[in-house]
Parts: sequence; structure tokens; C-alpha cells
Amino acid sequence: MSTEPSHWTPMATQETTTAPQCRNCGTQVTRQFARVFGDNRDTVHACPDCATYREMKTADFIPKEHR
Repeated sequence: MSTEPSHWTPMATQETTTAPQCRNCGTQVTRQFARVFGDNRDTVHACPDCATYREMKTADFIPKEHR
């Protein structure tokens, strides 16, 4: 048995989370954000970190084949 304390890091990398991420910049977003601003498969192509809400609302960042 080890006597050293273990360091728990719940979000050590973004790969360990199942939350959706922006495909443009990699920022983690909520599932609700993905439902509202994502494409038909809840894939987020832009987020507030890399686009304006006007661009996201008009679907300018969603490829036409996913609209």
C-alpha cells in the first residue's frame, strides 16, 4: 500500500469529459447550448468564444450538409 497521497484531478484533460465541445475552437459547452446552437446532431460548430451570437443564431457556422 502506498503512503503517498493521490492527487485527484477530475478534469485533467478535455478528453475525459462527455460534454459537447465547439468544433471550431475546442471550448467545452453545455448540452443545452448544443441543442439550441448546434446542428441537427447537436454538434456545435461555433461558440461565444469564437463567434457572435448573431452568427450562431443564423447558422452561418453550420455546414450546409448538417443544417
